[in-house]
Amino acid sequence: MAFIEATKQSKASHGEAALMLTASLILPFALPEKSRKKEFTPSMELASILCLAEATHRKHGMVGFVLEEVSFISKLHYPLWAVPWENGCLLVDGLQILSSTLTYMVLPNMELFLNDIERGQTFREQFRDALDKHAQTFATFSEEAPIPMNALVTDKVLLSGVSEYIEETLALRAEVIGSITLIPPNLDADAADERAKRVFDLYERLQSDIKGLEHAVRLLTETMQFHQQKILSEIELANETFKLQIDEIKPRVDKKVGLLLKERDKQIERMNRTTETELNAKLREQERRLSELKRLEFSRTEYKRRLEIRRGGHDRVGVARLEHSLRIRENKISEVKERIHNLTRYIDKIRQQNHEDINKLKYNYQTLIDRESKQVTDIEASLESVVQTKNNESQKLQQLTTRIVNLIQQLMDQKRLQAAELKNLTIPWKSEQIALIAAPFYLVGYRSKEKFHYSVYPPLRVMSSEGLVKKIEKTLLSFRLSSRIKLLLQPRSKALSKVFNIDFEEKMKIDKTLEEKLRELGMSNNLMKNAGFQKAIAEGVKELKGEGWIKQEEGTNLIKTYS
Repeated sequence: MAFIEATKQSKASHGEAALMLTASLILPFALPEKSRKKEFTPSMELASILCLAEATHRKHGMVGFVLEEVSFISKLHYPLWAVPWENGCLLVDGLQILSSTLTYMVLPNMELFLNDIERGQTFREQFRDALDKHAQTFATFSEEAPIPMNALVTDKVLLSGVSEYIEETLALRAEVIGSITLIPPNLDADAADERAKRVFDLYERLQSDIKGLEHAVRLLTETMQFHQQKILSEIELANETFKLQIDEIKPRVDKKVGLLLKERDKQIERMNRTTETELNAKLREQERRLSELKRLEFSRTEYKRRLEIRRGGHDRVGVARLEHSLRIRENKISEVKERIHNLTRYIDKIRQQNHEDINKLKYNYQTLIDRESKQVTDIEASLESVVQTKNNESQKLQQLTTRIVNLIQQLMDQKRLQAAELKNLTIPWKSEQIALIAAPFYLVGYRSKEKFHYSVYPPLRVMSSEGLVKKIEKTLLSFRLSSRIKLLLQPRSKALSKVFNIDFEEKMKIDKTLEEKLRELGMSNNLMKNAGFQKAIAEGVKELKGEGWIKQEEGTNLIKTYS
């Protein structure tokens, strides 16, 4: 089954040992997709790899007419350490080919900040100065410190691919037959644990930073609330103090104001009586003059009537006498009207003067009243000013504190996000202790004269043959053999393929020690030298041909080539 333990063995090769190390979880090379019904046997797996190897061999052999031969075909296993961490495992590259760098965001000087705030816990001015001083302290991290994570797998796409690989293996209970050849890890379990410990340490450091920032927020908030409460107490005290002053002064002021109002009203009443007395005489005279005017106007009308009669009778003497009398009446009417007009003006003037005098009196008394009331209003204004100043101070402390708290919260959010990202570096596979995961791949070595080159075939997914072959059965056999096999066997994931076909192969080119180690492992575990190799090829070719992936002559040539 997937969980097996391969015994530690050694096999002589060029005077060195090819170790068969213990493994906690051995992954199968090829897992079928869910829709595939037919079994993909180990023989089919081997025959498929030979088809791909032969295609690569022919391609390389034709370039520049360089003659080469397949030196070995070996199935090896790449060591990955799974280090438990809470509900999952971190993956550590046993060969240290993969590497990454995490970034630790260094906090501002927390000690200086906390000391300044603590000094202002009891002294408000020092607290306000500390807030002003640190207004931008938490606007950003002070620096970014790189933390090398050599051998730790941090590529999330790769982690997802490996996790899915493990899940499918466990779900299908895929069986791995026989012993395996594991590339001896450059890191043992303790070294892998040490690599993972860097993540644990970084995580703990992040948690410590978060707690430190939370403490800073708590201290800042508590100090601000202390001073705000103190300001409220000061406002309360000011209210009580000023209220006592007002209570002492207000009765005396109210009494004085009451006396001034009574005195004012008496004077207004006296002025109104004097004015009324003077006005009444003039108003009576005005009434008499109006009655006189009415009689004169009536008399004038009568004289005009009589004059018209005399004129009609041609009585010149009578006309002259009446005209003279009429003129006297007209003059008298004018005199009376003039007198009435003067009386009216005089009455209006007296009234206006009285009104102005009363207003002036009211103004003078209001000045006296305001002067008395000012003793209370000044205290009330002082209280209002003190309260407003205190409230402004409290609001200012609130604003400054809130701004700094918001900046600290932003740093905490970034710390929490990084901590969560560290958690996301795990795969959801639980293990009680450090486990070794063996990821299979095929290594094919080609040799021309004294030179070697290699092809690596990473774990593959076996596609369903039924629907695909039926769909393109008329054109399938027109494809090249390698193209047909690549339709059957497709990469598990781009990320996993990159590890083997780019990172691993590039490491082999530059690391001669690794290249020699792998060549020795490949040659000492050469599948072509196994006793059952020929039988396995024949069975695999037959099964591939049965599914329509390989032609008769291709199968014959393949068997013949590797006989």
